[in-house]
Amino acid sequence: MRTIRLRLYGIAFVAVLALLLSLAVAVYQQAFTPVVRITLQADRLGNQLDPRADVKLRGLLVGEVRSVHADGTKATLDIALNPQYVHFIPADVHARLLPKTLFGEKFVDLVPPARSAQSSARPIRAGDVITQDRTKVGIELQQLMNDLLPLLRTVKPGELNATLSAFATALEGRGDRIGDNLTRVDSYLRRLNPHLPSLKEDISRFADVAEVYGDAAPDLMRILRNTVTTSRTLVEKKDQLAAALRTTATVAGTAQDFLDANGDRLITLGQVSRPTLQLFARYSPEYPCLLDGLVRQEKASEEAFRGGEMRITLEVVRPQSAYHPGEEPRYADKSGPNCRGLPDPRVPAPHIKLNDGTSSGGSGDALPGGVNVSATEVEQRAVGSLVAPVMGVPADEVPPVATLLFGPLARGTAVSVA
Repeated sequence: MRTIRLRLYGIAFVAVLALLLSLAVAVYQQAFTPVVRITLQADRLGNQLDPRADVKLRGLLVGEVRSVHADGTKATLDIALNPQYVHFIPADVHARLLPKTLFGEKFVDLVPPARSAQSSARPIRAGDVITQDRTKVGIELQQLMNDLLPLLRTVKPGELNATLSAFATALEGRGDRIGDNLTRVDSYLRRLNPHLPSLKEDISRFADVAEVYGDAAPDLMRILRNTVTTSRTLVEKKDQLAAALRTTATVAGTAQDFLDANGDRLITLGQVSRPTLQLFARYSPEYPCLLDGLVRQEKASEEAFRGGEMRITLEVVRPQSAYHPGEEPRYADKSGPNCRGLPDPRVPAPHIKLNDGTSSGGSGDALPGGVNVSATEVEQRAVGSLVAPVMGVPADEVPPVATLLFGPLARGTAVSVA
């Protein structure tokens, strides 16, 4: 009996507990609160309403949504109104489905007719059916809500709300500074406005430049790829490059020591060489014709000794007169660069007047008639004794041609060979 009694107590306790829970739920759902039930027929937007959603009239909470029924094309909402506000709600009232905030839940906003607050319709009562607001403003507002819903789902309302809240907190108490900044921005824009045409032109030119760079992009990319190859080569050859740099540093140190020791000498050498180099530079136009003349002279020499025989033309000219008292040897000729007929000089050579310090001033004239001034027996023996040691033969075996060539030279006469 005791066991049965304990079990009955347990069952009674569970029953009481279940009754209390049910009573609490019923109280929360206002099952014992007197209400006036009406029905709202709305489009698919009504599916977004949750049970227990608020019902308001001009911002005053007058009831709540008890249930939502949808058939795919429209939604039927069961609304429970507070009896104390029913006599303020006309029977021809309409409803709008609006969000409490930008990201808040929706509620039902009861909209009385626009003709006046003193509607001629009777107050609403239990069992009445009201419809969604179909005025132009209502339709546009509902369309805005329909279009805004996908956007709100995309931008993640929770994160955006947190961002806006943080932004609002950051701006709190900084209105004056923001106003000053806006004023400054306005002044900057006023100053910038006259330069807008130039700015527009610059942007247009920038587009042209960008187009040029776009056309050159393949070449630029090729250069970059080549640069990558070069960089890899440098990395692979870094040891050799480091050795070369160390060698360069050593050479630089040696060069520095050499310059420290010989810098003054190099400067002096440059100063001393400058007049000579200037002279070489002045007569540089003669170098091409001189070199061409030497080339032609080589060919003439080969022709003179062709066949094992010497073919010469001996020109005897008047010997240059000796210096007289008051005359000093000098080279003061200022005629400048002159090829003198090179590379094809005239034969015989024309008279050239040079400022050498003599009164005659230049080479002598050729003797008229080809006067023979050489090749006497005495001259033959004298020239032979001078030339024999050079030629390595006895004096009596020196050929007569040596006398013809060296005899005039010994007397100061010019000899030309062609």
